[in-house]
Amino acid sequence: MVERRTSYDRRTSLQKHPVIIASTVFLVGVVFVLAMLCLAQPILFALAVSLALFTVLSPAVVYFRQRGWATAKAAGSVMVLASIIVSFVGALLYPTTLSQIHDLSQQVSHLDQQLESLLTHANIWLSGHDLMHFDPHQTTVDLITRFNQQATEVTTNIHTFFAHVGSSLVLIPLITFFLLCDFHTLRNQAMQLLPNSQFELGWLIYTRAAQQLQNYIRGISIQAIIIASFCTLGFWIVGVDYAPLLGIMIGLLNTIPFFGISLAKIPPVLVVLLSKDPSVMEIVLALSVVLAAQALDNGYIIPRIVAKAASLHPLTVIISVMLSGYYAGFFGLMLSVPVVFSLKVIHVELVRGIRRQAEHRRLEV
Repeated sequence: MVERRTSYDRRTSLQKHPVIIASTVFLVGVVFVLAMLCLAQPILFALAVSLALFTVLSPAVVYFRQRGWATAKAAGSVMVLASIIVSFVGALLYPTTLSQIHDLSQQVSHLDQQLESLLTHANIWLSGHDLMHFDPHQTTVDLITRFNQQATEVTTNIHTFFAHVGSSLVLIPLITFFLLCDFHTLRNQAMQLLPNSQFELGWLIYTRAAQQLQNYIRGISIQAIIIASFCTLGFWIVGVDYAPLLGIMIGLLNTIPFFGISLAKIPPVLVVLLSKDPSVMEIVLALSVVLAAQALDNGYIIPRIVAKAASLHPLTVIISVMLSGYYAGFFGLMLSVPVVFSLKVIHVELVRGIRRQAEHRRLEV
């Protein structure tokens, strides 16, 4: 009888443990969200982009509402202003970018010849200084083979990405507009579904997670714009071709933790190799721009703008980025850190809130 009572007490205490309860609720919530995401997969890209736009544009809507504007008027005005800015920037960049992509695709056919010429000069210089000797032709063949394999994968991912963008051009503005107008109403209705005893905890978790996630998204958006502008100007100063295109690519790649800045060094080097008369000095200058952007990012942008909002362990970030990139491609690489970061905040706040409720119950007893 004593053994049965002891076993029962252990099970009861185990069930009441805040961490176990919070983790169980968290896992159930994750499974439910994953099921909803599977159902919403056809419009998942549009939803993700719309939420990001809502995060960036909502402060402007709040600004106009505080000055007496109606919600619909404020949201419509912000959407029109954002559309004008995007259209203006697109009108400036689209012809140049399209022309540069066309020229770049024509020069790819000469990549093997230019790379072999550059490696031949490098081999002559290294052999003349008794450093090393290699076969330029065989090295070129190996590099071109690897490049073609990687380029095929990258091209497939890019085509998939822009296919999602093209199919979502109508949905994204509509979803963003309705979020700007009715997000708070939808949020309050969802909160009303919670039991009265858990309403305060649910509201606290939402507030903490939403605030930190919004700060993170705004931070990496500003980070991408600054890095893209800096690299565009830097490439233009050192004379690297396709400066706007390279700047935009590096700005987007830089949003990928750890791996992004390494990937960002590849496009400038390829562009130099595809130029009419590539040289080692041009490669050094192109890489110098990327390294200077990396120094600016690590020394100023991340500490003061991004401010380590994710506060994740580096190993967690590396694993999440690798897995999301493997299963979801480029889109997964960009969303991996915000998703993992949000899950961490929700779990931490859930454990903290349930633990606080347990302490209150003990004090009342």
